[in-house]
Amino acid sequence: MKPHFTAFAFQSSLCSLAVCLALTGAANASATEANTESAIETISISGTKTARKINEIAATVTRISSEEIDAIGATNIRDLLRYEPGVSVEGGGRFGLSSFNIRGISGDRVLILVDNIPIADEFSFGPNLSARRDFVDVDLIKSVDIVRGPASTLYGSDAIGGVVAFTTKDPADIVANGESFAGRAKLGYVSQSNASYVNGMLAGVSGNWQWLLNSTYRESGETQSYFDDDVLGSDRNSANPQDNESLSMLGKLIFQSDKAHRFELVGETFEQNSDTVLLSDIGSVVRGTMTLSSEGFDEQERSRVSGRYLYQPVSQHHLKRIDLLAFYQESSSNQSSELVRRSLAPDASSFFRTRDGLFEQSTIGLNAQFDHAFTWGGEHYLIYGLSVETTDSEGLREGQTQDQATGADIREFSVFPARDFPLSELSEQSLFIQDEIQFLDGRLLLSPGLRYDRFKLTPESDLLFETANPGVQVSSFNDSQLSKKLGAVYSLTENYNIWLQYAEGFRIPPMDDVNVGFTNFAGRYTSLSNPNLKPESVASVEVGLRGFTDALSWSVSAYQNDYKNFIESLTFVGIDPNNGFIRFQSVNVDDVEIRGIEGQITWSLGDTFTDAQGWQVRASYSIQDSENKATGNELDSILPNQAVLGLQYQDYSDPWRIEIASTYSQDAKAIADAGDAEFFSAPSYTTIDILGHINITPNIKVNAGIFNISDKQYWLASEVRGQAASANLQPFTAPGRNYSINVVVQF
Repeated sequence: MKPHFTAFAFQSSLCSLAVCLALTGAANASATEANTESAIETISISGTKTARKINEIAATVTRISSEEIDAIGATNIRDLLRYEPGVSVEGGGRFGLSSFNIRGISGDRVLILVDNIPIADEFSFGPNLSARRDFVDVDLIKSVDIVRGPASTLYGSDAIGGVVAFTTKDPADIVANGESFAGRAKLGYVSQSNASYVNGMLAGVSGNWQWLLNSTYRESGETQSYFDDDVLGSDRNSANPQDNESLSMLGKLIFQSDKAHRFELVGETFEQNSDTVLLSDIGSVVRGTMTLSSEGFDEQERSRVSGRYLYQPVSQHHLKRIDLLAFYQESSSNQSSELVRRSLAPDASSFFRTRDGLFEQSTIGLNAQFDHAFTWGGEHYLIYGLSVETTDSEGLREGQTQDQATGADIREFSVFPARDFPLSELSEQSLFIQDEIQFLDGRLLLSPGLRYDRFKLTPESDLLFETANPGVQVSSFNDSQLSKKLGAVYSLTENYNIWLQYAEGFRIPPMDDVNVGFTNFAGRYTSLSNPNLKPESVASVEVGLRGFTDALSWSVSAYQNDYKNFIESLTFVGIDPNNGFIRFQSVNVDDVEIRGIEGQITWSLGDTFTDAQGWQVRASYSIQDSENKATGNELDSILPNQAVLGLQYQDYSDPWRIEIASTYSQDAKAIADAGDAEFFSAPSYTTIDILGHINITPNIKVNAGIFNISDKQYWLASEVRGQAASANLQPFTAPGRNYSINVVVQF
């Protein structure tokens, strides 16, 4: 078993408050806009790398603030997107949440940033190793920007599907002007996972110095399914029991020598432990052996240190900003499985098997950006810069099998310890430039951009890789990519604009697809390297229309993304004529097309009807469609059409607030059957939530919510993707009626 943090629990008082306060506050049915006025004034940097109002950007960008995180009771990255159609977080079960799905593109094809530093890659191998990307504690976060669609012109590889950019909190977020010290504490409870958590933040300002300390501790059980039973084996309907603990810490030290010069030093750590008892595996039979017990012990860690220099001259000058960032980050996933099995043969004794998997990445990087403003045939805001990163990746698997009665070792069919890919170093260098040009007295904004990326994968074949994979030759990989973008926003009137964007994106082949080595002699199959893979690429066109008045704020957009050279990992490529082993290899597949329509509207009823002061209606929707040009089938990862409708009274700044939010999801897209196997498609569902807040005092706020109040049984489409229709899918159901509550105290 893995060591755990010193635990402390607190939930009984919060549980009693939940029932009393669940109907006395409010929440947001669409986390992008807080109200009509703030929607227009919301500033995004992630969408353009410049400070632009969201309604001036030629792209679809969503911003979620820390206040909204509190209001909707979000405790993880999935909760953040509770009311965001067309975007989701996948994963669950033993290995937890994995990554974001934006417009049908997921995994490492979506770039995740924390303070402009990329989160580690995903890596999975077999049933006992699944390193995922849930390395972020939401209570350290000031805001989240979600850029929908390709963004490689600004962010390079891995932004082929979009960008999720987290920004951590600063001292200025809690220290008021003229004050020298402030603090914030947050206590919370979530019933669906029996989760308790505490967050504490302290910050101070003294002369030219600012500092901040922020930390969160969480403990929880498994995220429940709709069912609650004690059945063992494949007929079990409940989620497998799980104990989770996490501890995250953030420290910032800022020196502002004058109004123009700012220096930041940041340290951050995240650690999470999960112990899972896999009761659903008990009684399962694999190659003539029955599972008697199965447990998993998993640990995730991420730590980083970064330094930033920001120069913003106060005098009138064409140079507006210099932004330099240097960072070092380490991430690791360590996953251990312990099983007891017994042969079905008569009088067979049981045996104890362990499987340990490790995936580690470290990245060192330097980013630089320079901003200029000048007039030359139009009003220009020009940015350019460079990025240099080096990422080292390492994987290791170990295993052992022993007779449970005698302790004697039992021969393994696989070699241990083993590497499934060689030690790998990926170096990336890039240059980018973007110009925002205003014409026609500011009515027309054009934003052309270019980015050049060069990358090199250098593998190192060591004894562990060579022993486990005899005869496998490793290959280096070199390539470069030029990405282009052109955006345009035209103001039809003071309150309406139309926008258009053409954008390209790319993703370099993953290291474990270029170089992989694994042969299963018992299963008679082998995985082959493919150094000839091409980078994935996409060309996207999106057009939108926006309107914003005192009463109404709305937008609608349509997009089409054409992907080429999609990499399909470990595809069946034939039979080895020498030994009859089945061969798998990662290959580029034919084109994939994804298209869709998205829209949102916020209606302030009080600006239309005098008797409806304080009331707002919000609605948003997403429609997605896709086609694999080679097969004519839908892409498996496409999300169902979704819509959210909310009715709210009062706002975040009011003493109390309440909202009813309803989410509708259409039937999931049907996946083409494989031979005689029929796949399950999640049916449509509608859920209703009630959320709200009440200010006990000016410095104490209680946020609460009841979710799925009709106790609807339903499945998230991403959690049953690829599951056979004949399988027991009850453990994959979403929780029934549940609630959350948190108390925020500021001082």
